[in-house]
Amino acid sequence: MQKFISTYIKGDKIIWAIFVIMIIISAVTMYSASSSLAHKAVAKGGTYYAPVWMHVMFLLGGLAVVFFVHKLPFKYIMMAVRPMYIASLILLVLTPIIGVSVNGARRWISLFGILFQPSELVKVSTVLFLACLLSQYQNKKDKTPDDGLWRYLICLLIPSVIIMVDNLSTALLLVLIGFMMMYFARLSWKLLLKMIGIGVLGVSLVIGVIWLAPDAEPHVSASEHTVMTHQQASGLLPRLTTWKKRLSRFFEETPEEEKYTLTEENYQERRAKIAVANGKWFGLGIGNSVQRDFLPLAYADFIFSLMIEEVGFLAIFVIILYLAFMYRVGVLVKKQCNSVAQSLIALGLSSMIMVQTYINVFIAVGLAPVSGQPLPLFSRGGTSILITSLYFGIILCISKTAMEQNEEAKMQKMRKQAETCDKGD
Repeated sequence: MQKFISTYIKGDKIIWAIFVIMIIISAVTMYSASSSLAHKAVAKGGTYYAPVWMHVMFLLGGLAVVFFVHKLPFKYIMMAVRPMYIASLILLVLTPIIGVSVNGARRWISLFGILFQPSELVKVSTVLFLACLLSQYQNKKDKTPDDGLWRYLICLLIPSVIIMVDNLSTALLLVLIGFMMMYFARLSWKLLLKMIGIGVLGVSLVIGVIWLAPDAEPHVSASEHTVMTHQQASGLLPRLTTWKKRLSRFFEETPEEEKYTLTEENYQERRAKIAVANGKWFGLGIGNSVQRDFLPLAYADFIFSLMIEEVGFLAIFVIILYLAFMYRVGVLVKKQCNSVAQSLIALGLSSMIMVQTYINVFIAVGLAPVSGQPLPLFSRGGTSILITSLYFGIILCISKTAMEQNEEAKMQKMRKQAETCDKGD
């Protein structure tokens, strides 16, 4: 086994271990979380295990993605950045035209009967492209990182504005990660503070538009997984009312007589809080969740609530895994990376995973309004799992490349020392 690992598994071994542990925990969690899907599968003539097996197949597919990508020469990834960015934008633009709507959100394209979410591909391609742009203005005598600001903003805002039409949380997430990458790239504080001010103003404007939005919206049941074609969801911003209701439920104080009443509007949040409350310290035990049969999307957006219900405070182990992953990426950037592009890509992709994780966890425990952000590698969804695996694969490819470059540098240094000694003799 040790020979196999040393031969075929390259890059940071701790990041590899974190990834494998995550997919194992994900498979075990989904076995419990997918009970509602299992009943539907049986009703359609399938088996109880069909949903969890589908999830496991995507996890194994993600493992294959990590293995394949981490073995690639890093220059191949860099060569694919621009085509990937352009292709992902084209798919994103086509989504409102040929896409389908799930739970009132038009974010998917159906390819051969499989739902694919272009915004997930846009996130990784934008991070890669932005990292390339930022690296072009580093350590130059005639340029400073501030000089490329307009190029950075065009790269970042084009996909963000398109995504915002039907997925506000993902658009804001992408803008936040882009800003963090600009900070990592050492843009001046003066420029960063200006962007923060403009960003606060922009978010305030968006919230104001949402607050003034009309309440009319096509009905989508909170307890059903409804799919409809793009013709059924109309309007420039069809999700405005949904955003307004979510913000209202989060910020407005609930009347005392309604605090313990389940309605169609608060059903998800209340069920998630019940699941968290049921968990107490040590949970009900793995596989003993009660709310999995009542909580809509327990296998997706609220899977962390289900973890807490089953294992209690031990669910924090998942958070520790993500923190350990971020720490290892920090070590990679500080001690191994030999290029600015490598460092920015590693930091950008890992930040995307971490921020998305925090958003999902905060929603699960009631500290943030519902947004639909999945828990990376744990929430059900093939696109999310495969793209998150792509993040890991690229980071491990960077780690492998950096290790090889450092090893080669050491060998060259030793050869030069040997040559110097020979000349001295």
